[in-house]
Amino acid sequence: MNAPPPSAGLEDYQKDFIRFLLSEKALRFGEFTLKSGRVSPYFVNLGHFDEGASLRRLGGFFARRARAAFGNGFDILFGPPYKGISLAVACALAFDEIFGESHPFAFNRKEAKGHGDKGLFVGRPPGPGDRALLLDDVFTTGATKEEAVDLLEKAGARAAGVLIAVDRSEAGPDGTSAIAEFTASRGVPVTSIVTIHDIVRFLHGVEIDGEVVVDDAVAGRVRAYLDAWGAPSP
Repeated sequence: MNAPPPSAGLEDYQKDFIRFLLSEKALRFGEFTLKSGRVSPYFVNLGHFDEGASLRRLGGFFARRARAAFGNGFDILFGPPYKGISLAVACALAFDEIFGESHPFAFNRKEAKGHGDKGLFVGRPPGPGDRALLLDDVFTTGATKEEAVDLLEKAGARAAGVLIAVDRSEAGPDGTSAIAEFTASRGVPVTSIVTIHDIVRFLHGVEIDGEVVVDDAVAGRVRAYLDAWGAPSP
């Protein structure tokens, strides 16, 4: 199943998501040194969603995008540690609130527990035949997702897809797209609520709360960064 790219025309909930990121200061523009050593003109940090109201709204955006991109093609929501854990819980709550659907969720421990509720999984453990939708904030090297897919397959389940918040649309250290490489090697589609291209197109020259956050200069810096580090077209 190929998940449709969100950049093919934004829905209202995706526009609201971009505004939401700004209002919660989870999206900022400036100069930020990333773990890769690259100096980025913007930064996305879902760690800012650290209380009930904002996390509830965040789960709603994930649920809406999951339904739009994957329909009913999954059975369980899976959150790889650590940020994926709260996302899976928030998304499960949102599916109940928005769609009136009860979806089980799970996440894995870093090490299997040998006492009490023994095992590697917390929540409803994925099992044979389950189709799991992985939820996470971003997609960097894909190592965390590879580990999650392997764990699911050992349990007899399979990954139906990966949903992230924002696709930075960057190439990895070897110049290739980590997302494209992951999809090609594992056969698992990856999509996002929005991409950085969506964000720049939507915000460029637009006044949000009395301020133009992405003016010509900011848009130019983001585009120059993507010219240098952007992932090649599939």
